Amino acid sequence: MKKFLSMIIFFPVLLVAQTTNKTQVAIPKQVTLEKTITTVVTDNTGLNWIGTLDGLICYDGKRWHEINKKNSIIPSNKILSIAVYGDSKYIGTTEGLLEIKNNEWKVFTTQNSKLPSNKIRKIIIKNNTIWMATAKGLTSFNGDFEVLLSVENNGIMDDNFISMSIDHNNTIWLGTNNGLYSFEKNIWRVFTTKNSNLPSNKIWGIVIDSENRKWFGTKKGIATLLNDEWALFNKKNTPIKTNLIRSITFDDYDRVWVGTEKNITSYDGEKWKKHKITKKHTFVTNMFIDSFDNKWICTPKNVIVYNDDGVEFKDNIITNNSVIVSK
Repeated sequence: MKKFLSMIIFFPVLLVAQTTNKTQVAIPKQVTLEKTITTVVTDNTGLNWIGTLDGLICYDGKRWHEINKKNSIIPSNKILSIAVYGDSKYIGTTEGLLEIKNNEWKVFTTQNSKLPSNKIRKIIIKNNTIWMATAKGLTSFNGDFEVLLSVENNGIMDDNFISMSIDHNNTIWLGTNNGLYSFEKNIWRVFTTKNSNLPSNKIWGIVIDSENRKWFGTKKGIATLLNDEWALFNKKNTPIKTNLIRSITFDDYDRVWVGTEKNITSYDGEKWKKHKITKKHTFVTNMFIDSFDNKWICTPKNVIVYNDDGVEFKDNIITNNSVIVSK
Protein backbone atom coordinates (compact mmCIF):
# COMPACT_ATOMS: atom_id res chain seq x y z
CA MET A 1 0.00 0.00 0.00
CA LYS A 2 2.98 2.38 0.17
CA LYS A 3 2.79 2.95 -3.58
CA PHE A 4 -0.90 3.74 -3.28
CA LEU A 5 -0.37 6.50 -0.72
CA SER A 6 2.25 8.22 -2.85
CA MET A 7 -0.27 8.46 -5.69
CA ILE A 8 -2.48 10.80 -3.68
CA ILE A 9 -0.13 13.75 -4.10
CA PHE A 10 0.05 13.42 -7.89
CA PHE A 11 -3.60 13.04 -8.79
CA PRO A 12 -4.81 15.44 -11.55
CA VAL A 13 -4.91 19.12 -10.59
CA LEU A 14 -8.26 20.88 -10.27
CA LEU A 15 -9.18 23.86 -12.39
CA VAL A 16 -9.94 26.98 -10.34
CA ALA A 17 -12.30 29.59 -11.77
CA GLN A 18 -12.32 33.04 -10.15
CA THR A 19 -15.51 35.08 -10.00
CA THR A 20 -16.38 38.36 -8.27
CA ASN A 21 -18.29 36.56 -5.52
CA LYS A 22 -16.49 33.32 -4.87
CA THR A 23 -13.95 30.82 -6.06
CA GLN A 24 -15.42 27.77 -7.71
CA VAL A 25 -13.44 24.56 -7.97
CA ALA A 26 -14.11 22.16 -10.84
CA ILE A 27 -13.94 18.66 -9.43
CA PRO A 28 -12.73 15.59 -11.35
CA LYS A 29 -15.61 13.70 -12.93
CA GLN A 30 -15.59 10.78 -10.50
CA VAL A 31 -16.01 13.15 -7.54
CA THR A 32 -18.90 15.22 -8.93
CA LEU A 33 -21.54 12.69 -7.97
CA GLU A 34 -23.62 13.95 -5.07
CA LYS A 35 -22.11 12.76 -1.80
CA THR A 36 -23.06 13.14 1.84
CA ILE A 37 -20.04 14.28 3.83
CA THR A 38 -19.85 12.75 7.29
CA THR A 39 -16.50 14.01 8.58
CA VAL A 40 -13.49 16.18 7.67
CA VAL A 41 -10.07 15.79 9.34
CA THR A 42 -6.70 17.39 8.50
CA ASP A 43 -3.51 15.36 8.99
CA ASN A 44 -0.07 16.67 9.98
CA THR A 45 0.90 17.28 6.33
CA GLY A 46 -2.12 19.54 5.68
CA LEU A 47 -4.00 16.89 3.70
CA ASN A 48 -7.76 16.84 4.29
CA TRP A 49 -9.37 13.43 4.74
CA ILE A 50 -13.04 13.72 3.82
CA GLY A 51 -15.39 10.92 4.77
CA THR A 52 -18.58 10.47 2.78
CA LEU A 53 -21.31 7.85 2.46
CA ASP A 54 -19.81 7.01 -0.93
CA GLY A 55 -16.11 6.67 -0.21
CA LEU A 56 -13.13 8.53 1.21
CA ILE A 57 -11.66 11.63 -0.47
CA CYS A 58 -8.20 13.16 0.09
CA TYR A 59 -7.80 16.85 -0.78
CA ASP A 60 -4.81 19.17 -0.36
CA GLY A 61 -6.41 22.32 -1.79
CA LYS A 62 -5.35 21.54 -5.35
CA ARG A 63 -5.64 17.81 -5.93
CA TRP A 64 -8.22 15.15 -5.15
CA HIS A 65 -7.96 11.43 -4.78
CA GLU A 66 -10.86 9.10 -4.08
CA ILE A 67 -10.45 5.94 -2.00
CA ASN A 68 -13.12 3.27 -2.10
CA LYS A 69 -13.63 -0.49 -2.13
CA LYS A 70 -12.64 -0.69 -5.80
CA ASN A 71 -9.10 0.64 -5.31
CA SER A 72 -8.31 -0.23 -1.67
CA ILE A 73 -9.04 -2.63 1.18
CA ILE A 74 -11.32 -0.17 2.96
CA PRO A 75 -14.14 -2.33 4.39
CA SER A 76 -17.00 -0.03 3.34
CA ASN A 77 -17.61 3.08 1.27
CA LYS A 78 -19.79 4.44 4.07
CA ILE A 79 -17.32 6.44 6.16
CA LEU A 80 -18.67 7.58 9.53
CA SER A 81 -15.59 8.87 11.38
CA ILE A 82 -11.87 9.64 10.97
CA ALA A 83 -9.15 10.40 13.51
CA VAL A 84 -5.48 11.25 12.95
CA TYR A 85 -2.67 10.52 15.42
CA GLY A 86 0.79 11.43 14.19
CA ASP A 87 1.32 9.57 10.93
CA SER A 88 -1.53 7.15 11.68
CA LYS A 89 -5.13 7.40 10.45
CA TYR A 90 -8.11 5.56 11.88
CA ILE A 91 -11.18 5.40 9.67
CA GLY A 92 -14.49 4.15 11.04
CA THR A 93 -17.02 2.73 8.61
CA THR A 94 -20.27 0.80 8.76
CA GLU A 95 -18.33 -2.43 8.16
CA GLY A 96 -15.27 -2.07 10.41
CA LEU A 97 -12.19 0.00 11.24
CA LEU A 98 -9.37 0.81 8.81
CA GLU A 99 -5.98 1.59 10.36
CA ILE A 100 -3.31 3.26 8.21
CA LYS A 101 -0.11 3.11 10.26
CA ASN A 102 3.39 3.62 8.87
CA ASN A 103 1.84 3.27 5.39
CA GLU A 104 0.53 -0.19 6.29
CA TRP A 105 -3.21 -0.78 5.94
CA LYS A 106 -5.12 -3.08 8.28
CA VAL A 107 -8.83 -3.74 8.72
CA PHE A 108 -10.46 -4.70 12.04
CA THR A 109 -13.96 -6.19 12.20
CA THR A 110 -16.06 -8.18 14.65
CA GLN A 111 -14.80 -11.32 12.93
CA ASN A 112 -11.05 -10.79 13.38
CA SER A 113 -10.99 -8.75 16.62
CA LYS A 114 -12.89 -7.94 19.83
CA LEU A 115 -14.56 -4.96 18.17
CA PRO A 116 -18.19 -5.11 19.43
CA SER A 117 -19.74 -3.59 16.30
CA ASN A 118 -18.56 -2.84 12.79
CA LYS A 119 -20.44 0.47 12.84
CA ILE A 120 -18.01 3.07 14.26
CA ARG A 121 -19.67 6.47 14.46
CA LYS A 122 -17.03 8.52 16.28
CA ILE A 123 -13.29 8.18 16.99
CA ILE A 124 -11.32 10.35 19.43
CA ILE A 125 -7.65 9.87 20.27
CA LYS A 126 -6.55 11.14 23.68
CA ASN A 127 -3.93 10.08 26.22
CA ASN A 128 -2.43 7.63 23.72
CA THR A 129 -5.73 5.74 23.60
CA ILE A 130 -8.19 5.44 20.74
CA TRP A 131 -11.79 5.82 21.91
CA MET A 132 -14.60 4.68 19.65
CA ALA A 133 -18.34 5.22 19.89
CA THR A 134 -19.89 2.22 18.17
CA ALA A 135 -23.41 0.91 17.60
CA LYS A 136 -22.81 -1.53 20.48
CA GLY A 137 -20.93 0.41 23.10
CA LEU A 138 -17.93 2.55 23.99
CA THR A 139 -14.68 0.84 23.04
CA SER A 140 -11.02 1.63 23.64
CA PHE A 141 -8.18 0.47 21.41
CA ASN A 142 -4.54 0.38 22.44
CA GLY A 143 -3.21 -2.70 20.69
CA ASP A 144 -6.42 -4.55 21.49
CA PHE A 145 -10.09 -3.67 21.80
CA GLU A 146 -11.88 -3.35 25.15
CA VAL A 147 -15.59 -2.64 25.56
CA LEU A 148 -15.99 -0.18 28.45
CA LEU A 149 -19.66 0.77 28.40
CA SER A 150 -22.46 -1.26 26.83
CA VAL A 151 -25.85 -2.83 27.41
CA GLU A 152 -24.27 -6.25 27.89
CA ASN A 153 -21.46 -5.17 30.24
CA ASN A 154 -23.13 -2.41 32.23
CA GLY A 155 -26.87 -2.85 31.77
CA ILE A 156 -27.40 0.61 30.32
CA MET A 157 -30.55 1.26 28.33
CA ASP A 158 -28.95 2.26 25.00
CA ASP A 159 -25.39 1.66 23.76
CA ASN A 160 -25.98 2.76 20.16
CA PHE A 161 -23.80 5.84 20.55
CA ILE A 162 -24.16 8.51 17.86
CA SER A 163 -22.04 11.33 19.32
CA MET A 164 -19.04 11.56 21.64
CA SER A 165 -16.61 14.04 23.17
CA ILE A 166 -14.03 13.99 25.98
CA ASP A 167 -13.80 16.92 28.39
CA HIS A 168 -10.76 18.45 30.12
CA ASN A 169 -11.20 16.11 33.10
CA ASN A 170 -11.11 13.09 30.77
CA THR A 171 -14.80 12.37 31.29
CA ILE A 172 -16.26 10.79 28.16
CA TRP A 173 -19.66 12.10 27.07
CA LEU A 174 -21.81 9.96 24.78
CA GLY A 175 -25.05 10.81 23.04
CA THR A 176 -27.82 8.44 21.97
CA ASN A 177 -31.38 8.81 20.75
CA ASN A 178 -32.49 7.91 24.29
CA GLY A 179 -30.35 10.12 26.46
CA LEU A 180 -26.86 11.25 27.41
CA TYR A 181 -24.15 9.22 29.19
CA SER A 182 -21.02 10.27 31.05
CA PHE A 183 -18.22 7.78 31.72
CA GLU A 184 -15.15 8.24 33.93
CA LYS A 185 -13.02 5.65 35.73
CA ASN A 186 -15.60 2.92 35.10
CA ILE A 187 -18.38 5.03 36.63
CA TRP A 188 -21.27 6.01 34.38
CA ARG A 189 -24.25 8.31 34.68
CA VAL A 190 -27.26 8.79 32.44
CA PHE A 191 -29.01 12.12 31.81
CA THR A 192 -32.48 12.38 30.28
CA THR A 193 -35.29 14.89 30.14
CA LYS A 194 -36.63 13.33 33.34
CA ASN A 195 -33.56 13.82 35.56
CA SER A 196 -31.85 16.84 33.96
CA ASN A 197 -32.52 20.02 31.99
CA LEU A 198 -31.95 18.36 28.62
CA PRO A 199 -34.65 19.58 26.21
CA SER A 200 -34.58 16.30 24.28
CA ASN A 201 -33.18 12.79 24.67
CA LYS A 202 -31.89 12.84 21.09
CA ILE A 203 -28.26 13.97 21.54
CA TRP A 204 -26.86 14.45 18.03
CA GLY A 205 -23.74 16.51 18.76
CA ILE A 206 -21.38 17.17 21.69
CA VAL A 207 -18.55 19.73 21.94
CA ILE A 208 -16.42 20.96 24.83
CA ASP A 209 -15.33 24.61 25.02
CA SER A 210 -12.19 26.07 26.60
CA GLU A 211 -13.91 26.49 29.98
CA ASN A 212 -14.83 22.78 29.99
CA ARG A 213 -18.45 23.63 29.32
CA LYS A 214 -20.32 20.82 27.61
CA TRP A 215 -22.52 21.77 24.63
CA PHE A 216 -25.20 19.26 23.61
CA GLY A 217 -26.96 19.70 20.28
CA THR A 218 -30.38 18.06 20.39
CA LYS A 219 -33.60 17.84 18.42
CA LYS A 220 -35.08 20.61 20.57
CA GLY A 221 -32.28 23.12 21.03
CA ILE A 222 -28.92 23.31 22.80
CA ALA A 223 -28.17 22.48 26.41
CA THR A 224 -24.91 23.38 28.15
CA LEU A 225 -23.47 21.99 31.37
CA LEU A 226 -20.74 23.50 33.54
CA ASN A 227 -20.15 22.56 37.19
CA ASP A 228 -23.63 21.00 37.43
CA GLU A 229 -25.22 24.21 36.13
CA TRP A 230 -27.42 23.85 33.05
CA ALA A 231 -28.29 26.51 30.47
CA LEU A 232 -30.55 26.29 27.43
CA PHE A 233 -30.20 28.01 24.07
CA ASN A 234 -32.95 27.93 21.45
CA LYS A 235 -34.76 30.10 18.92
CA LYS A 236 -36.31 32.17 21.73
CA ASN A 237 -33.06 33.46 23.24
CA THR A 238 -30.60 33.26 20.32
CA PRO A 239 -30.56 34.00 16.56
CA ILE A 240 -30.98 30.27 15.89
CA LYS A 241 -34.09 30.00 13.72
CA THR A 242 -35.05 26.42 14.55
CA ASN A 243 -34.49 24.21 17.56
CA LEU A 244 -33.52 21.19 15.47
CA ILE A 245 -29.73 21.32 15.76
CA ARG A 246 -28.19 19.46 12.84
CA SER A 247 -24.55 20.23 13.62
CA ILE A 248 -22.50 21.78 16.42
CA THR A 249 -18.74 22.26 16.40
CA PHE A 250 -15.95 24.32 18.00
CA ASP A 251 -13.15 26.36 16.40
CA ASP A 252 -9.64 27.47 17.43
CA TYR A 253 -10.92 30.88 18.52
CA ASP A 254 -13.14 29.51 21.28
CA ARG A 255 -16.31 29.91 19.24
CA VAL A 256 -19.14 27.40 19.06
CA TRP A 257 -20.69 27.06 15.61
CA VAL A 258 -24.25 25.84 15.15
CA GLY A 259 -25.82 24.68 11.90
CA THR A 260 -29.54 24.17 11.33
CA GLU A 261 -31.78 23.81 8.30
CA LYS A 262 -32.44 27.55 8.39
CA ASN A 263 -29.19 29.33 9.31
CA ILE A 264 -25.65 29.29 10.71
CA THR A 265 -24.75 31.00 13.97
CA SER A 266 -21.71 31.19 16.25
CA TYR A 267 -21.19 32.06 19.90
CA ASP A 268 -17.95 33.55 21.26
CA GLY A 269 -18.81 33.31 24.95
CA GLU A 270 -20.51 36.70 25.08
CA LYS A 271 -22.72 37.16 22.06
CA TRP A 272 -24.27 35.26 19.17
CA LYS A 273 -23.55 36.09 15.54
CA LYS A 274 -25.45 35.16 12.38
CA HIS A 275 -23.44 34.15 9.31
CA LYS A 276 -24.83 34.66 5.82
CA ILE A 277 -22.90 32.27 3.61
CA THR A 278 -25.19 32.33 0.56
CA LYS A 279 -27.85 34.73 -0.77
CA LYS A 280 -30.63 32.44 0.41
CA HIS A 281 -30.78 30.80 3.81
CA THR A 282 -28.32 27.95 4.21
CA PHE A 283 -29.82 24.52 4.89
CA VAL A 284 -27.02 22.86 6.87
CA THR A 285 -26.91 19.07 6.93
CA ASN A 286 -23.49 18.94 8.60
CA MET A 287 -20.60 21.24 9.46
CA PHE A 288 -16.91 20.64 10.22
CA ILE A 289 -13.85 22.77 10.97
CA ASP A 290 -10.44 21.73 9.68
CA SER A 291 -6.94 22.54 10.99
CA PHE A 292 -6.86 25.80 9.00
CA ASP A 293 -10.10 27.01 10.66
CA ASN A 294 -12.02 26.53 7.41
CA LYS A 295 -15.69 25.77 7.97
CA TRP A 296 -16.93 22.92 5.78
CA ILE A 297 -20.65 23.64 5.42
CA CYS A 298 -22.57 20.74 3.92
CA THR A 299 -25.95 21.44 2.30
CA PRO A 300 -28.29 19.23 0.23
CA LYS A 301 -26.90 20.81 -2.97
CA ASN A 302 -23.22 21.51 -2.36
CA VAL A 303 -20.36 21.85 0.09
CA ILE A 304 -19.13 25.35 0.90
CA VAL A 305 -15.76 25.93 2.51
CA TYR A 306 -15.95 29.23 4.40
CA ASN A 307 -13.47 31.32 6.35
CA ASP A 308 -13.79 34.96 7.42
CA ASP A 309 -10.05 35.45 6.96
CA GLY A 310 -9.82 33.67 3.59
CA VAL A 311 -9.89 29.98 2.82
CA GLU A 312 -6.53 28.27 3.19
CA PHE A 313 -5.45 24.77 2.21
CA LYS A 314 -1.90 23.79 3.11
CA ASP A 315 0.26 26.23 1.09
CA ASN A 316 -2.59 27.22 -1.23
CA ILE A 317 -4.30 30.43 0.00
CA ILE A 318 -7.53 31.61 -1.62
CA THR A 319 -8.25 35.28 -0.93
CA ASN A 320 -12.03 35.14 -1.27
CA ASN A 321 -13.95 33.89 1.73
CA SER A 322 -15.85 30.95 0.23
CA VAL A 323 -15.20 28.16 -2.20
CA ILE A 324 -17.63 25.57 -3.55
CA VAL A 325 -16.09 22.12 -3.64
CA SER A 326 -18.86 19.85 -4.86
CA LYS A 327 -21.94 19.74 -7.08
